[in-house]
Formats: sequence, C-alpha cells, structure tokens
Amino acid sequence: MNTQKPTLAQQVRAQKIASVYRHTWTLSISHPIAGALLVANFWDVAHPLPLLVWLAAVILVAVIRVPLYCHYRKNEKDVAQCRRWGYYFAAMSALQGLLYGVAWVAFVPAGDPFYLSVVCLWVMGLSACAVVGYAAEPKTLLAFFIPVVVPGAVLLVLDGSERMQILAAAIVLYGVVILLASAPVYRSIVRSIELNIRLRELSEQDGLTGLANRRHFDETLQKELDRAARRDQPLSLLLLDIDHFKAYNDHYGHVAGDHCLRLVSDAIAGCVRRSGELLARYGGEEFALLLPGTDKAELAVTVERLQQAIRECAIPHQGRNDGKGIVTASIGGTTVEGIHGGYPASPERLIDNADTALYMAKNHGRNQYHFFCGRSGQLAEAEPGTIA
Repeated sequence: MNTQKPTLAQQVRAQKIASVYRHTWTLSISHPIAGALLVANFWDVAHPLPLLVWLAAVILVAVIRVPLYCHYRKNEKDVAQCRRWGYYFAAMSALQGLLYGVAWVAFVPAGDPFYLSVVCLWVMGLSACAVVGYAAEPKTLLAFFIPVVVPGAVLLVLDGSERMQILAAAIVLYGVVILLASAPVYRSIVRSIELNIRLRELSEQDGLTGLANRRHFDETLQKELDRAARRDQPLSLLLLDIDHFKAYNDHYGHVAGDHCLRLVSDAIAGCVRRSGELLARYGGEEFALLLPGTDKAELAVTVERLQQAIRECAIPHQGRNDGKGIVTASIGGTTVEGIHGGYPASPERLIDNADTALYMAKNHGRNQYHFFCGRSGQLAEAEPGTIA
C-alpha cells in the first residue's frame, strides 16, 4: 500500500471530529441530569410512566455514547475513516435532540401556556449549550438543534393563539441567532486547528530535506516499538549513511552538499512503499527508515531497493578516493520479530544495534549493508546485493 500523507483538509476534519468526541463524558453526564430535572418539573403534570420511559431513553443514549467513544479512540488515527465517525456522533446527537423534541408533545398538557413556556426556556438553554460542544462540527450541531426546536415551533403555531405564535416566532428567531453565532466560533476553531497542524508539522520536519526530523523519529520509534510488542509483529530499522560525504563537501562545497542531501532523500523517499513507514533525517548525512511489519527477508529487499535508487541518481563524487566516482551509501539494519524474537528493552538499544551494523558496513569498505542478528547479539555480515 502506498504511503499517502493526509491532506490538510483531512487532518482538519479529523481534528474537528476529535473535538466533538472530547465532549462525550460531559454529554453522558449532563443529559441524564438535565433529563431528570425536566422529569421532576413535570412529575405532577404528566403521567409518571411516559416520564420514566423518556428518562430511561435519555440515559440509554447517554450510556451508548461511552463505548462509541472508546471504539473511536482506538481508531482515531485512521484519518481516512474520520468522516464515518463524524456521522456516528451526529446520529447520536440527533437521537438525543429528538428525545427533547418529544418532550414538547409528551409532557405538556394541551394548550397549557405555562408549561409550554417552561419547555421553551429549557430548549433555548439546551440550544445555547449545544453551541459550545458542537460548534466544531456544524452537521452535528444541526443534527441536535433541529429535532429540538422544530417540534416546539410547530406545536406553538398549531396552538392558534396569538401569544403562542409570538413565542413560536421567538423560538425560530432565537434558533437563527444561535446558528449565526456559531459560525464565527466554527471559523475560529478551524483556523486554530490549521495553525496547530502547521506548527506541529514544522516542529516535526527537517528544514533541508522535508523529511521527518530526529525528534519526530524518536517519538515514533517508541510508539511503533510498543505497538509491535503488543501485536507480536516484526519491526525493522535501517540507518543509512552517505559514503565519504565530508569529502563531497570539501570537493564541491556545502551548497552542493545540501543539494546532494536533497537528491538522496528524494531517492530513498521514493522507496517508502507502505503506510506507517517513516523516513527521517537522523543527523548530518545520515537517514533512518523505520519499517513496521517488515521481517528480515523483506528488509533485505528494501535495502537493495534503496541502494539501487541511490545509484540510479548517479550523483558525481570526484572527491572520494576509492575510484567509484558517484555517491553511494552504507546501510545498517536490525529486525526484531515477535515477543520471542528478542524485542529490545528500549529504542536506544534498537538504534544501537542498527548503528553497530552500519559501522561494520562502513568498516568493510562502504557501499554495502550489514544486518544485526538480534538473537545471537552478533552481526550478520552481508556483501552488497546479498541477503544476510
């Protein structure tokens, strides 16, 4: 599967969905409390059975939100599926709003202006509170707002009295004002999300090559190592070092050296094939490639693809003294396979294993790769183009 970075629009959408889901616990607690207060207010007016059934439904919807939230948290990193989670949340909000809309008809004695006014005030308060929790996702706000307001407005109009029609007009006007007021809140939230995304990307990106930087790599390595251990899956790491790069800078200059780094980074970035793989500039002329779900056999194929991509760039290097004349790279790799395959105790040990293999590749003449054998603690030496 090709690695495809989510677009800014996709990341913003995912953050908006995350924003509304963060209110799950508040909603799961506040709605039963609000429902209980509403039932208490109408206890002597309406029949107790429909009141209790209605309150049970409100509590049930609030409770269902919790496992939905937990399931969402397990999948929130899947940006491609965030729209689906948004629809789930909107559906729950619509159901919650519908229950409050039912209260207009189920609780209020026909033609009773006092209790109609009570429900009207209740609905206006709920609508105002909804803006706080749902403003980040307009369809969720509408999904809650419309089922709450529309039944009451229709009921008041059908009442026929002038006072109730004025109240209906007030509710509709109030609803329009609430929706208009939510618009700048929504725009502010979106701008804030976009700014945070850009700032995070800048903090995680190498300024020269555009790859992930060392900080982002270190954070991701710890997460991927934990995930691989939990799932008992292989995890591989490659460290790649451009051969004789100091000599390249001395011969061509640092500006040309920076251009060389960009060319090499573009070449090896083209070899990143699967989702979850992370290529980072590890430091200077060194790059790191983290490969979740990649075993030793697949790692050897990846290494050969990397070296081939660099050779095909055919970047001249007349500053080296071994007669090769083009830029090449040495690579050190390590793989841990399953819990019983020897997971390192820390990311530092995994890096140290790959770095030891890289040192051996450079010590044995460069332009080759070596793999670290995790079980024996020894190096599996490999000639260029062969599998260790």
